[in-house]
Amino acid sequence: MAPRRGNMVTVLSIDGGGVRGIIPGTILAYLESKLQELDGPNTRIADYFDIIAGASTGGLVSTMLATPNKDNRPLYAARDINNFYLKQSPSIFPQNA
Repeated sequence: MAPRRGNMVTVLSIDGGGVRGIIPGTILAYLESKLQELDGPNTRIADYFDIIAGASTGGLVSTMLATPNKDNRPLYAARDINNFYLKQSPSIFPQNA
């Protein structure tokens, strides 16, 4: 279970940068794996942050981390980000644009 923070608000800001969303994806997957070692396999990044936001591709990553499933838990794990980018980047970031 995520620690209680009293009146503190925790913010995760994810940088933009097009297909370089793989970089924060890698870092967030590592962070989430370490949090899962502490709090169990269902732990997600969203359990630790009150606000998750980003610009451009960071907004896409933040949406993946914060979108709820039918049980009001995060729909995606951080480990899903890089696979998404590798598969979808040609259609999201076309070379002829």
